[in-house]
Amino acid sequence: MSCRKCRRSIRLAPAPVTLPGGRRGRRPSDEIPAVPSTSTPLPPVPLVDIEGLRLLVFGAGSGIGAATVSLGRAAGARVAAGVHGAAGEPTGPAAFDCDVTDPAAVARTVAAAGEALGGLDAVVVSSGVFHLGDVSHTGDEDWARVMSVNLTGPFHVARAVAPVFEAAGGGSLVLVSSQIGFIGHRRATSYAASKAGVNGLTRTLAIEFSSFGARCNAVAPGPIETPMTEVARSDPDRLAAMTAGVPLGRLGRPEEAARAALFLAAPASSFVTGHVLVVDGGILAG
Repeated sequence: MSCRKCRRSIRLAPAPVTLPGGRRGRRPSDEIPAVPSTSTPLPPVPLVDIEGLRLLVFGAGSGIGAATVSLGRAAGARVAAGVHGAAGEPTGPAAFDCDVTDPAAVARTVAAAGEALGGLDAVVVSSGVFHLGDVSHTGDEDWARVMSVNLTGPFHVARAVAPVFEAAGGGSLVLVSSQIGFIGHRRATSYAASKAGVNGLTRTLAIEFSSFGARCNAVAPGPIETPMTEVARSDPDRLAAMTAGVPLGRLGRPEEAARAALFLAAPASSFVTGHVLVVDGGILAG
């Protein structure tokens, strides 16, 4: 029935009846049955429990990649680091020099990291470069370099880890995109295009990986205090312009993007795939 004043539906409980023995109450058939769950109960996993997680991080020499390695190890993950060139020197028992634009080097690193860690549960690809220039000031070499690192690199990693995850019956691949991949940015022609490509690659890989129980997601940071933004941050006027468009009024820290990447790598996000998690201080909100 409905209430005439507020026109809301009202569900009335069945009236009590006289049960055998003179007791007043409701028949069992009047009770609302519980809806049975069709899902397997999940174990009680803390929000971002990565103790013992076997994690490989590409682009681990600086910025978000370095923060992911540091936070991951501090939380008990077993981490292998992939570093290339001037970004930093690989250190530790599970550190490798790897250029993501070289498919053979990527395949070797994935195999070596898997051997060092006894398998791979998750892989984060944080390698990236930026070219400042509009379409008229972006040469073929500039375009090719940005695409080879930012888009083809993650493709190489995905192709190398797919059979590893398939053999294991699962795994998590986390790519690093950018909020610029959603909205574009003046004088970032090649970078914006590469990150938009990462978004599409993420969703497609999520569908493909699902056939063997693996996941693929991405983190899309806004302006972060990394070497990529160092030049702009050194100029007070450019820094003010960068922060003016951020509703939270500041640049993000590498650790803030790294925490998002670790969440997507962790069992806590086991039902999340094909998602691009924006970590931009509210820029895309308006």
